[in-house]
Amino acid sequence: MLTLTLTVNSIALYLVVVDILALLFYILYLFHKKRALEKAVKDITDFITDYFTHTGAEVNVTCFKLDGDRRFVTLIESQPLKRFRFSNILETNLISHIYKKTGNTVEKIYWRFPVAIQNEAIITEDHNTAIPDDLYFADAKATADAGHPFDAISYNSNPGTYKVSEASWDEFKSSK
Repeated sequence: MLTLTLTVNSIALYLVVVDILALLFYILYLFHKKRALEKAVKDITDFITDYFTHTGAEVNVTCFKLDGDRRFVTLIESQPLKRFRFSNILETNLISHIYKKTGNTVEKIYWRFPVAIQNEAIITEDHNTAIPDDLYFADAKATADAGHPFDAISYNSNPGTYKVSEASWDEFKSSK
């Protein structure tokens, strides 16, 4: 016959209960932190999407968390519109609005303008022109019609504008 005697020390029991409660609270804290991060990312993404929806531009927004607390980086993907040419000016206003509305700091906004060939923006060979929503593609087409893109670059399709062209070393020396 085998007899088992078990004695419980009250201090050891209290320590085990405290450890279990501390572990439970830590797990709850991690879940709360994860939910707060997801909410912050959703708030930033929704705010930027609404901001551009009011201006009439369709954008896809992706937000990433940096190492610090409440610091984020966003990626905005949009059609290549002429009004986004100086997006760095728009970026500072957008960052300050995000901070005021959500309380989160966006460190940097990265822009992506994927160019897909669109039939309405290309001038066809029989000179039928379709008027696109934005003149970005029309300017690119006019620049391409001026010649090889590395031979002559026109930053504006208007006549008499600034042009950059390739020159030989002899032409460079003779111009001095």
